[in-house]
Amino acid sequence: MSSSRALGCERSPSPTTATSGPRSPPVRVQPALPRGLRCSDGPRSRVLERRPPRRHLRRRRPGRAAVLLQHGMPQCRMVAAHLEDGACEAGVLAFSRPRFGRSSWSEPSLASCSRDALEVAAALGVDTFAVLGISFGGPFAAATAAADPERVTAFGFRVGIGPWRVLDADAPDLAAELDILALDDQGRTDEAAAAYRELMAGASDDMLAKESNEELMVAFDAMVSPDGKRDVDWDAFPPPWRKRFARDVREALTTYDGMAHDNVAVGRDWDNHLTTIRQPTYLWYGADDDLLPIEHGRWWKEQLPHAQLTIRPGTGHGGAYFIHSAEMLRTLTDSA
Repeated sequence: MSSSRALGCERSPSPTTATSGPRSPPVRVQPALPRGLRCSDGPRSRVLERRPPRRHLRRRRPGRAAVLLQHGMPQCRMVAAHLEDGACEAGVLAFSRPRFGRSSWSEPSLASCSRDALEVAAALGVDTFAVLGISFGGPFAAATAAADPERVTAFGFRVGIGPWRVLDADAPDLAAELDILALDDQGRTDEAAAAYRELMAGASDDMLAKESNEELMVAFDAMVSPDGKRDVDWDAFPPPWRKRFARDVREALTTYDGMAHDNVAVGRDWDNHLTTIRQPTYLWYGADDDLLPIEHGRWWKEQLPHAQLTIRPGTGHGGAYFIHSAEMLRTLTDSA
């Protein structure tokens, strides 16, 4: 089985902190128009999601920016549906990166996905916005903030990954991925992507074969917490929330191409310039995160000295990922 980092799974170590899910009632997420979006650097479609309704994106309160989400793995545009109702008075929108769900393939690239994000916001009439990168979406959020410091008013990393080939190069369970990325280094990107697809299939096929969403959530929990340790009690989340999350995973893994794209894009040399990032920046991490050690957060703090680093004690990846949504979104919108 591949490493949990390759999967982008949320493996969490401690049962002590996050024992309840979102308190809000189910949120109906309506697709934004246009349903498909052709981006300028290729003939591909981005399927959009936004919450609250479109009018909040266009007529937000003065001084408040919308928030664009760069989803984690294995997730897609539907990540916007998991946030607490009322957590953000402005708009929240998300789009599926290449080959997650129904979004089409493009060359793995952080810069390309940042251009997609800017075009998604422009298509919805959002002039300025904050960006929030979730887990594996962190580098894509950074690329978005770097691409247009005028339009991106603030950005945050929610347990965002750093350059793991540098930070975790000695981890024995990542040796297979280093071999895959060596193919990309040689210009054999198609072979690297195919190898990542095979790696993903080996860990995800059985989970996706579950007929019901509840069964999928049980399998997901077992996969991301193989040692039985977790800081998120999935059973405490309301059934509608778990159903939405299962739908998110199913859509994200329509193929394994999306995870192949992101793993190559994040694993290769980054094509964005962090030195252009001057916006208010917030880094949120769990002190007991086994999946993304706190060294990742400290690396980002070194690259962005003006950033505010928050380390939540007694919290693993899952707790820092799924809890405190309202607080993080308010921080980003208040900084606009």
